[in-house]
Amino acid sequence: MKNFSITSLFVNLIITCFTFTLVSCGDDDAGGGSPLEIKKSISGNIEKGPFVQGAKVTLYELNAYLSQTGKLFRTQTVSDLGVFKFDNQLQLSSQYVEIETSGYFYNEVKGELSASQISLYALSDISSRNSVNVNLITHLEYGRVKKLLLNGLDFNAAKKQAEKELLACFAITEEISAPEAISVTDNNNSSAVLLAVSTIMLYNRSEAEFTQFISKFSTDFADNGMIDDVSIRDEVKQGQEHAHPSQVVDNMKEYYSKNGIDIQCDDFARYIDFNGDGVIDDKDASLDEEPVNQVVEETFWSTKENALAALRTCYVALGDFVEKQLNMEYYHTKKYSDGALWYDSAIENVTSSDNYFVRDAYRNAYKAVNYVNMMIDNKGRIVNLCEGDLGIVGQCYLMRAFLYYNIAMLWGDVPYMGHFDMEGALNVKTESQETVFQYALYDLEYAEDMLHGANPSTTGSKFQFSLDDVYMLRAEILLTQKRTIEAQDALSDVNISQYNASTSVIFAIAMDDGSNIPIYTKSHYDLLMKETNGTLTYSEWKNLACTEYGYWAVLKRLGVAQTVTGCSDDELFFKKY
Repeated sequence: MKNFSITSLFVNLIITCFTFTLVSCGDDDAGGGSPLEIKKSISGNIEKGPFVQGAKVTLYELNAYLSQTGKLFRTQTVSDLGVFKFDNQLQLSSQYVEIETSGYFYNEVKGELSASQISLYALSDISSRNSVNVNLITHLEYGRVKKLLLNGLDFNAAKKQAEKELLACFAITEEISAPEAISVTDNNNSSAVLLAVSTIMLYNRSEAEFTQFISKFSTDFADNGMIDDVSIRDEVKQGQEHAHPSQVVDNMKEYYSKNGIDIQCDDFARYIDFNGDGVIDDKDASLDEEPVNQVVEETFWSTKENALAALRTCYVALGDFVEKQLNMEYYHTKKYSDGALWYDSAIENVTSSDNYFVRDAYRNAYKAVNYVNMMIDNKGRIVNLCEGDLGIVGQCYLMRAFLYYNIAMLWGDVPYMGHFDMEGALNVKTESQETVFQYALYDLEYAEDMLHGANPSTTGSKFQFSLDDVYMLRAEILLTQKRTIEAQDALSDVNISQYNASTSVIFAIAMDDGSNIPIYTKSHYDLLMKETNGTLTYSEWKNLACTEYGYWAVLKRLGVAQTVTGCSDDELFFKKY
């Protein structure tokens, strides 16, 4: 019995030693006799534009499945150019790291420091690099890389695929460097792509809206490498259509210069699908370009064709305003509950200072006014080019009346830019709503005189203002002033007999995507006429198509805006910008 126990103990001891030897040999094969150890001093830049000094930076060690191991290191940016560095040698057991950053940043689109902080992330294999930059591309690819790794791809393959898919969301087909190696100051193709993506995503958003948007984008993108949510695609398209590359480049150069560095930022217009058709080609026109239909003094009165092209630009600017106006009115009047348009809770409160529909509408309104004023102040040259025909100038007076009526209706007492002075500066003075309405009526008198007998080559299309629109707008303004009988007289001058169907369009604004926004229709005329007779109910307006112009103004004219929308007295007018 005793001999058996000793033998058993001896055998077990041999087995244990043999097992330990096998394990040790296995470790030798995997890591040279000890766990994998990497000693690194990591530095980099955080750029959306650059994060300012004091931004927090945390580096997490990741395992092969990109899960955190529990080991982390912290530092912060040491300059207003987003520079950070982990001074001590980092002792890591894996080559994979995640960097999380949080702080204020320079907004390269607005040209100012952010009002609040944002967070950005990056994933990297540091086995062959000592520098890791954090930017919007590293952030947007983050979730997709992890998903592809779980689907069986190795890290490098997952990164390359995610980057290719991400750029495709912006119609960019060119390959770029590893995003964590890109800086906006590199002045190469990769940095230009980064600036393009950053500009598109940041367009017209507060920091809170930006954080929400990139979160929604990243979540949607991570699933299958595409953006399936139509509303997200629409927001990207807005950013593309309104991108202003030269302004962003100028802002970046100015900011870096103030911080003691002269940089060369590459023009990134070639990486923006300005018309939003999904392809970057020669059909894309940057806002920086000055085509023949741009209102530029040196060109727009050199020929009749250029004057007509300049007029079209005024209509484009008018359309940009009306589109934003209809959207903000749509939400303010609670018509989104009908489910006719997509709904975004971030813009429900149109009286908020962060609401981008209101901000854009206000700015686009005055942009259009500026264009029209330039045309009116040079009406003599335009009339000469058109051999005495007053059609173009008449439309400009009508356009200005339309703009100012709506500006005053939406915002109350507003800046009035009537004309340019001798030095070429606009005379600007804040006027009461009633005074602005009266100025609009004066403009309609000029427009009426000029559009009588105007040549069809300068007016007459349903996408151009005509004499009938003078009477329709005059009736609207007079109804707003409670001058009911005069409004009825104005409507009686409209040649409505040529419009038979209730949906016939008298005037509409043509949009770039081929659609049009109906402004004055047969239905509009009929409802205005009922209003002059005192028989109109607001529900008759609401039953029109959700994008038809005029509903919010009618609610205010009928005195039911608060009842219908639940808004307070101070919400009858929108915030000015």
